[in-house]
Amino acid sequence: MELQNKLNAAANVTNLVLILKKKTENVYRIRYDSQVKFTCFLLVNRSGSVLRQKLIRTSVSQMSPGGLPEELITEVLSVLPVKSILRFKCVCKPWEFLISDPFFVEKHRHQSQKRNKHLALIVCRPFTRSAEYYYDRDCSVVPFPLNRLLLNPSITIPILPHHRLRYKRCFRVIGSINGLICLFNSYRTRSGPYGPYHRNTWFRLWNPATKTISQKLGSIIHPSIHPYYSGEDRSNYLRFAFGYDKSTDTYKVVAFCPNEVKIFSFGDNVWKTIQCFPVIPLYHVVVVRHQHQRVNEGVYLSGTINWLAILNCEYFCTYIEDLDVPKMDQFVIISLNLNKETYRRLLPPCIEDVPYILPTISVLRDRLCFSYHIETTHFSIWMMMEFGVQESWTQFLTISYVDLQIDYESRRYGYDYLLYPLCLSEDDDTIILSNSHEEQAFLYNWRENRVEKTRITNSVLWMFSPTYIESLVSTGG
Repeated sequence: MELQNKLNAAANVTNLVLILKKKTENVYRIRYDSQVKFTCFLLVNRSGSVLRQKLIRTSVSQMSPGGLPEELITEVLSVLPVKSILRFKCVCKPWEFLISDPFFVEKHRHQSQKRNKHLALIVCRPFTRSAEYYYDRDCSVVPFPLNRLLLNPSITIPILPHHRLRYKRCFRVIGSINGLICLFNSYRTRSGPYGPYHRNTWFRLWNPATKTISQKLGSIIHPSIHPYYSGEDRSNYLRFAFGYDKSTDTYKVVAFCPNEVKIFSFGDNVWKTIQCFPVIPLYHVVVVRHQHQRVNEGVYLSGTINWLAILNCEYFCTYIEDLDVPKMDQFVIISLNLNKETYRRLLPPCIEDVPYILPTISVLRDRLCFSYHIETTHFSIWMMMEFGVQESWTQFLTISYVDLQIDYESRRYGYDYLLYPLCLSEDDDTIILSNSHEEQAFLYNWRENRVEKTRITNSVLWMFSPTYIESLVSTGG
């Protein structure tokens, strides 16, 4: 009788989980066999096909008060959306403790990383151009599921009050890691070490899924505007990158310019000056028509931030329309280890092609990628299969402009057409490409050689929109 009561309770809990998941593609089923005393956890799609299966041997003594084995509860909850999990915290004290446990938070983050990809879309006021993003103070950040975008590229993205950055006293995104989005605000002050042209900048960590945000941290003073436009001293103009040191479980911001590099730790709220770059990153080298302001600001991967650089080049070359792009053997990737605070030089792939415009680096499949344009006809992506191993560079994809239906002659203002890879779909069949000339992104299925453009009615700045996952990770404040 006692076992039957627990099985009935288990059935009730199972029904509750099914109800919460009825709007999604997959559902969960739980079976308990009283003869051999095991619980079968099944993840099935709507057609009934089993996507995942796990057997857990249990006894009555291992049952939780709700009637299910504790291991099974952890397994089920870890694959639910954050919104549902937060509702489950009210079921009972054990579940509240479980959901707040760092082990569970990490398990849920790992599950989301595998199959719950989003883009944190930067949505601005209508007709806002990407060049104006740095000065637009009314942008919104909307985490949007990648699967929904692929299923229906023609949509209007709903903007809710908590999406708007101005309500968080911020106006720009630096990056997104583990479900946390790093925001910053910057305001001009009247006096400071750089005369009338300087700003005070501070940062906040925001978790859109849990709707929590940290305090304002890491205040730093730096020059106000880009020296190319101001004519001021060019050596102290700061850029920012966001990273994570897994060994200490600490999120960090790197502030960098040609003659100074500083690291801010959200854990202790302290700035630390470290050794300067061995080679100056590309963003601080050249301001020409061959590059977009979004790219080459630094990409995060596995405890490192990586920048593309040019060997033997003085910083801030003069703006020249016909400046030749360096040959491939002049490029190098500078990798900063956030734990050791040391640099490492990585070489790009050994290729004979001469890039038509400046290459870029990005991250796909948790691997470092090197992308470049071949003349005005193709776009090529190479992937480093084992981080730091030069011999592991593998050509992932070469896409024809014709396949992407790009009319190169129609490019705006005579500027070169720059493509930048944002992410891959969960099955790796489709790559999302932003571009420098259109307000829509390319959805290119490379297996079927089929391309589709998004048709989002909002003004989305794709070049600035980072990848994102839902998580329960704390903002620390």
